[in-house]
Amino acid sequence: MNRLWPGRPNYGRALALITAIGALARIALLARQPLGTDEDFTAAVVARPLGDMLGVVSRDSAPPLFYVAEWLVAQVADGPAALRLVPVLAGIALIPLLAALARRVAGDRAGLWAAAFVAVLPTTLLTSENARMYSMAGALAVGAILLLWRAVERTVEAQTKAERTGAGTWVAFAVVAAAAVWTDYFAALALAGALVGIGWLRPGRRTLVLAGAATAIAVASIGPWLLFAHAQFDHAGSSFWIPPLSLVSVAGTFGQLFAGPPVDSGVPYREALVALQVIAVVAGSLAVAAAPAFRRGAESRHAAVFLLLACSGVVALAAVSLWRPLLEARYAGVMWLPLFALAGVGMAAVPRRFAAALVVAVAVPALALGSVITHPETAALLPEIESRAGSHDLVATDPDHYFAVLAQGGPRTLARLHVLAAADPPWYFGTAAYPLDAVIHSVPADVASAGGTIFFVADPGATPPTLPPGYRFVARRCVVRVCLTTYAPDA
Repeated sequence: MNRLWPGRPNYGRALALITAIGALARIALLARQPLGTDEDFTAAVVARPLGDMLGVVSRDSAPPLFYVAEWLVAQVADGPAALRLVPVLAGIALIPLLAALARRVAGDRAGLWAAAFVAVLPTTLLTSENARMYSMAGALAVGAILLLWRAVERTVEAQTKAERTGAGTWVAFAVVAAAAVWTDYFAALALAGALVGIGWLRPGRRTLVLAGAATAIAVASIGPWLLFAHAQFDHAGSSFWIPPLSLVSVAGTFGQLFAGPPVDSGVPYREALVALQVIAVVAGSLAVAAAPAFRRGAESRHAAVFLLLACSGVVALAAVSLWRPLLEARYAGVMWLPLFALAGVGMAAVPRRFAAALVVAVAVPALALGSVITHPETAALLPEIESRAGSHDLVATDPDHYFAVLAQGGPRTLARLHVLAAADPPWYFGTAAYPLDAVIHSVPADVASAGGTIFFVADPGATPPTLPPGYRFVARRCVVRVCLTTYAPDA
């Protein structure tokens, strides 16, 4: 049996050890970051009753399964750690799943290297720490690809032996594939890529039709939800925040395949973190590029091409982006995960010391990015507001920080909370979850007439609000990526 280190435990024990290390890293960083943008939307939505939550989600842009899972956790615990529990568990499950894919291509050694790579890669580690649907959808998509591959192989084997094909694996694939689509619509493109890969394996027309039918059933299962969530189709012609397809956007998306999300300005040690991300991109690229060097016969090469084709949903996403920009790393992240199995194959093809160096080269950036505060520290400003806000004051935010205050603010803060903006924010700011009176375009008359204080929470470079006559700047306090500015009437 191939082993990652001579004389060490067998495959099962070694994989369990690597998975445990990946789990410990994720648990250790579980509550390190404040709630980031979009995470605070999750927090605000799952705090509602189940029916209200589903109503909000149906008007936003996603299917409901992730939110239901988060809502169930929210019934017993709250806070950033509880909110990230589902993504963390999905991220831990991804480690053995991708190891299984790599193992089917190139044996035990490739499986263990893939597990080690995924356990500490910035992208997979940081996605596990993000209270959004991408980690859960990715794990389900990889599980579906693995089940589809096994179902096809077992069907072909049964046909060869003139035996009856068992339906168990096909049913399991359809259920997991449907769960992926109910978690993230982009999982449908991941399943389409897996079908392209199955076509490469040439399993025979009957098996290919069976694979297509099972996939179609899984994707079609989302139909009832789409009827309920028909309001989401209203966003189809609306503006969106993703830039048009270009060499820069493609390169940026590819870089995030290994480096994780970009580091925004205002983050401590930003230059050093970006340099570490570059190292992770180089190391990850070398690992995948080494995959063709693995020598194990035609069957192994055939399987490796299957994994490569299973990522072809990203190509479809790029093609769609020629018409409507959608190529973004978080969306693509549901589709390109089989590449990390190929990274394990590549590391199995190079000397152990070089492979270990590649793992270290992605682990250091991942741990640094997870440890340094990169999310807005909005919660750090809220105690000051809560202790000072009165009945005639205004707590105003820009659209970027509204949900962070809504999800974490105290009762006095929430009683006077509004989005203060010159125009209504676009739908992709999560406006489906806004209360009816959330957005205001000027300081309310009752605030100015009573001489109330204005507390403005916004990005450091945000345009100051238009003040009523007689108001002046009083103070400003900034933390990572967010500032609290106070305005009051002249004495």
